[in-house]
Amino acid sequence: MKDSLIVLLIFLFISASAKDYSGYAQQQEAGVKDNQQEVKQVNPTYVVAPNDMLEITVYGEPDLSTVVRVAQDGGINYTILGNIRAGGLTVKQLEDSICELLGQDYLVMPQVSIFVKEYSKISIIGQVKSPGSYEMKGNLTLTRAIALAGGFTDSANTEKVKVISESGDKKDITEVNVARVLDKTDQDINIKANDTILVEEYGRIFMMGQVLKPGAYSLTKGLTVMGAISLTGGFSPTAAPNGTRVIRVEDGRKKIIPVPAGDLMKGGGNPSKDILLQADDTIVVPESFF
Repeated sequence: MKDSLIVLLIFLFISASAKDYSGYAQQQEAGVKDNQQEVKQVNPTYVVAPNDMLEITVYGEPDLSTVVRVAQDGGINYTILGNIRAGGLTVKQLEDSICELLGQDYLVMPQVSIFVKEYSKISIIGQVKSPGSYEMKGNLTLTRAIALAGGFTDSANTEKVKVISESGDKKDITEVNVARVLDKTDQDINIKANDTILVEEYGRIFMMGQVLKPGAYSLTKGLTVMGAISLTGGFSPTAAPNGTRVIRVEDGRKKIIPVPAGDLMKGGGNPSKDILLQADDTIVVPESFF
């Protein structure tokens, strides 16, 4: 009986110890996962750019850990090393560079990690659906940048998109026919940090005379005279549609183009008479005297 009691006590002790160890192991595993989640991840192949904000951490050396902003010339002012190159290097290359410099005179086998706290930005303005500033988190082409802004508006001139790059006092403007890029006719271009993308509208047209809402309207690609008249709400009751004419200035000379809008509206006119409009065209609809 005494031996049986001793065996039972030993069994209970082993079971309790196993549970305690299991609980401890689970806590340790959870702690490891928490620590892993705290590790800040960044793409090591990301190329550092001006205006990026970098958090540099040197393992075991809190005095050498710091947050710096990359200057316009690509340099950073890093504690005991002074001004060093950062722009144009990948995150991994910059980590290796700082490790090498610290290892020359200051530390034995330093360990450096870099996290991008803030990315440099580009500006997209004009005829896009969501103009504004956008972070560059890697290589970015012009078409991808426009996609970030929601794409073009209907009145965007996709054939003359301007990319403005500034370096010091120098400003470079590159004009890109994005319509040809999207058609795979021309090659896309890369956007650099702090570039500005300007998407202008095709232009304006002017509706005058006997339409319901005369005034200036944005020109969209493929807009014809009949399409423009529909934008105004149509003809007024006193309009003479077949007297419609387009006034266009070419090479400094005024040109008048008649458009039989009444016949076109009824489906009896030659469709080729419904001409494509150009920027600054004026459409005039006269009044009927009958």
